[in-house]
Amino acid sequence: MSAPPADTAAQPGKGGAADFTPALFAIYDLAVSPVTFDVMNFFVFANMWSMRAGAAGYNVIFVAGPGGRFRDLTPKDKSLDPAEKTWRLRHIMASHAHIAKRCLGVSTYDRREDFGQMLRAIHPTQLFPPGYTQSDPRIPFMLVDLFAQNPTPGELDVFAPDAAALRKTQAWLDRHAPRGRPVSLTLRSSTIEPQRNSNMPAWLEAAARIRDRGFDPIILPDTDLVTTGLDIGAFGDIPCYPMGAIDLELRTALYRRCLVNLADNGGPAFINYFMAASSAVCFLPVEKLPEAVTLQGGGLDRMAELLGVAPYESFPGATPARRFVWKPDTLDNIMDAFDAAAAYIAAQQ
Repeated sequence: MSAPPADTAAQPGKGGAADFTPALFAIYDLAVSPVTFDVMNFFVFANMWSMRAGAAGYNVIFVAGPGGRFRDLTPKDKSLDPAEKTWRLRHIMASHAHIAKRCLGVSTYDRREDFGQMLRAIHPTQLFPPGYTQSDPRIPFMLVDLFAQNPTPGELDVFAPDAAALRKTQAWLDRHAPRGRPVSLTLRSSTIEPQRNSNMPAWLEAAARIRDRGFDPIILPDTDLVTTGLDIGAFGDIPCYPMGAIDLELRTALYRRCLVNLADNGGPAFINYFMAASSAVCFLPVEKLPEAVTLQGGGLDRMAELLGVAPYESFPGATPARRFVWKPDTLDNIMDAFDAAAAYIAAQQ
């Protein structure tokens, strides 16, 4: 699938205003797509496609599967009941629309038939993915397909928090990051595939050592931990930013304000790779592979394939402050990664 050149930009809808440029309608079909942070990849696709098509932007539409159902294919799909998937749709999926710079609107159709009526009114050149049909939906959200399009750095700069979110986050940092050198640590502690969870003792010791180096470590906890109230007191004297676990815009605002963003297992922290000014040093689960990787006997090669990179490589344009770490999250490895990122950033200033 290749994005169209600019001279084939969508033309319908101009009406009488000569300066009106139509937008695309980007359809995320929940019959075949996950209710996870992988949705950010879809937004990156839509951003790239709208730029190459010369469109004004894109409107995202989430469409329920037949009978209002969600996809039920992977181990992650099967671990979430319909109520949990609905919550994620509202609080994770749709939230991406409000921080996506070229996204012009977002809507949800609980009844597939209602969207079918609207679909007939959309000009084919305004559809993303192109050729979408409800009978054979094919939704691009895989990173390997994204990077096959050779996106430019500008096309990958998709998300940004609003000024109000930055202001609120800065007010919190003024109280909890007294040195003015914040460093985020995004950690996993989920009840789903718990064997993938972060090496918490190593990360907490790393946080203490980062503080000893004159920085302000801040834990961004797992959403599961926050919604059950287990984040309270879980990290000793290391500040925790629970708001970021349930509000995506506040999460991205914290990332934008931090000098270094460390993370384990990727997931929501991957959004840093799609914000041009953000650090992103993500430890990959090399010794605790996701079930989606191991289900059919896959290993590191399969994980690399899903990430759209070669084994032990990172996304295009990698630096010590924006890369994958293909090592276990041990204390020594965490500190080595932090020191390299901090040194690189200091050298750029």
